[in-house]
Amino acid sequence: MISEKLTEMIRTIPKGENHIHIEGSIPGETAVKLAKRNKIELPFSSEEEMKKYIKKNVTSLDSFMASDRLINSVCINEEDFYEVILELGKRAKEQNIIYTEFLLDYPLNQVRNIPLKTVINGYEAGRQEAMKKYGIDITFIAGIDRSLSAEDSYQFIKSLEPYLGIITGIGMDCEERGNPCIEHKRAYELAEDMGLYLSAHAGEDPNAGDQAVQNIWDAVERMHCKRIEHGVLSVNDRKLMNLLAEKEILLTICPLSNTMIVYPDLSQHPLKRLMDQGIPCSINSDDPPYVGDLIENMIQTADALELTEEDIFDMERNSLKYSICGQQHLPVLEDWIHDWKENN
Repeated sequence: MISEKLTEMIRTIPKGENHIHIEGSIPGETAVKLAKRNKIELPFSSEEEMKKYIKKNVTSLDSFMASDRLINSVCINEEDFYEVILELGKRAKEQNIIYTEFLLDYPLNQVRNIPLKTVINGYEAGRQEAMKKYGIDITFIAGIDRSLSAEDSYQFIKSLEPYLGIITGIGMDCEERGNPCIEHKRAYELAEDMGLYLSAHAGEDPNAGDQAVQNIWDAVERMHCKRIEHGVLSVNDRKLMNLLAEKEILLTICPLSNTMIVYPDLSQHPLKRLMDQGIPCSINSDDPPYVGDLIENMIQTADALELTEEDIFDMERNSLKYSICGQQHLPVLEDWIHDWKENN
């Protein structure tokens, strides 16, 4: 059983978050409000009802994607996208998150004929207001849908050129099975030439078979990714773990999300083994309405894996040290850790 002291430390420590999808994080309260405004029908009418809907209907990656598309359909105009970011900023503040990297999955909006300009302008206005109102430092990672064609992903990266400075990195997500990372190498080469930070979801889904681990190899060695989102299946390849440790490739671990797909029993999660191999890891929420917010992920994982204060300190350092542009917040974290040790 996790101690009250460690629980309090987790709640109050200044945090960075590297892996949270905007479209998968729309709070129920916000979704219902926007649905009413835009005359969109939802199968729930409150945040509590949305949680029940998710619990009943989301049992796989495919059903998650279907739910994600449904809830995201409430966003139509710039004001909607603005309000989503502002509310997520508020909830970040409540968790003592000082820096966060939001992944935006534009293809979910593109298929609804929402212009990229509408989405990014709304998100950027929300980012600026969240910084003013809540002091949250936010940056954006644009996600490639790996199930789309290589040409589509290349053209998507080209379309980001007017938004360099707002978009600071790219990632790759959606169904890993049957969609190798390497198919999008040309898009990554373009993104690298544009100066974007490179990351990719890889090694998340065991249903992808051997390709899941190969995706990590390809993302790091052939596509020059500086970090891997999830990457938990690297634990099955010792040479790969050595490579990740040597190159200091951050794994943005989402423990409660992984319990949906890989490790039903959180006590079997390989986070501690990966850390013990010298691989930098951070804990993240992925999609809070589905699997709990960052604090819930940290508390449940610390309890299940018997993590120590030092484990938490190290992962919070990693969330800033290996971030896209959050290193400036490290002194705030270090001062807090020093004070905590002095007083506890």
